[in-house]
Amino acid sequence: MIKKIIISLFSLIILAVIAGFIFISVYNQPLSTDESSKIFTVKSGQSIKLIAQNLETSKLIKNKYIFMYYSYRLGLNKKIQAGNFKLAANLSTKDIAIKLTQAGVTDYWVKILEGLRVEELTDIFPTDSSIKSADFIKAAKSKEGYIFPDSYLIPQYFTLDQVLSTIQANFDKKFAQAKVGATNKELTDKQILVLASIIEHEARTLKVKQGVSGVLMNRLNTDMPLQSDVTVQYARDTKNKPKKYWVDLAAADIKATISPYNTYLNTGLPPAPICNPGYNSIYAAFHPTESDNIFYLTGDDGVMYYATTLDQHNLNIANHLK
Repeated sequence: MIKKIIISLFSLIILAVIAGFIFISVYNQPLSTDESSKIFTVKSGQSIKLIAQNLETSKLIKNKYIFMYYSYRLGLNKKIQAGNFKLAANLSTKDIAIKLTQAGVTDYWVKILEGLRVEELTDIFPTDSSIKSADFIKAAKSKEGYIFPDSYLIPQYFTLDQVLSTIQANFDKKFAQAKVGATNKELTDKQILVLASIIEHEARTLKVKQGVSGVLMNRLNTDMPLQSDVTVQYARDTKNKPKKYWVDLAAADIKATISPYNTYLNTGLPPAPICNPGYNSIYAAFHPTESDNIFYLTGDDGVMYYATTLDQHNLNIANHLK
């Protein structure tokens, strides 16, 4: 009798083992024959259980428990990396577990040029990135001026919020560096950034930027309108949404563009930055060149000419502009 019971139990164990192998074999098979890949993200610190659940939810595997089984059986549970991975439903669960231990889709560079408006930041993300430029522009619109121009190496698994946080951290660092030893103590940090955004489009070299900064500060201190064309361009283009920004003003644009950004019709600084200025422009706003100049113009020869009176300015126009 006991012998029969032992044989029966042994048989049940054998059947259970066979059933287990069949179960594992069946659920290890690819979910489908679909070869199209999708980006699957593993975030830093995620548990095997959560990764398995996400794979099942994303319809990349048949069963989350089989993924966990292979992860632990093959010792992959501590080797899975954070990142973005190209996976397809025609891979077995075992193959997917192994792939997650290998390098994900490579990181990519995002380059932001100096002086651009947020709306101009199109096509800065690669086509296979999970972040689309349109989404970035929408999220960054309220951060005009703070999208610091630089080259950024972005991990593929970064979310849009993480990209914006990376850019913000870089801005904070560079802004603080430019502020060291500042001689312009009359403006708030926000006003400095607004001034820098104007300087960005008014001058090229650091020395000239500092000269222009000094002129603009002299105008602010005497309540003279800044009369900067680029502020009117910003206001005009914000309203018209052209295909190309920063096109030269037509004579009628100045009077037709009713806006607090129009520094011909209003004194003081515009209410917010008009672009995203680079380091030299921010530095120049903090470190203007002291002078009595209240006029400047860029001659046809590319040289900046300054004047302390309107007569001198008109003479510069006659001599250096066609």
